Amino acid sequence: MKRKPDFLLILMAAFGVGVLVTLVMPMAANDTVAAPASELQAGVIVQD
Repeated sequence: MKRKPDFLLILMAAFGVGVLVTLVMPMAANDTVAAPASELQAGVIVQD
């Protein structure tokens, strides 16, 4: 029964790393977030 808290700790650590990566990625790739590369990414649909 002693190994279960260790497993939980590893899961929590992995979750924390995932949250940190999610928070840091937009800051690291600010240009991509601010200016989508194409109209499709920006959600703009041009109809004739």
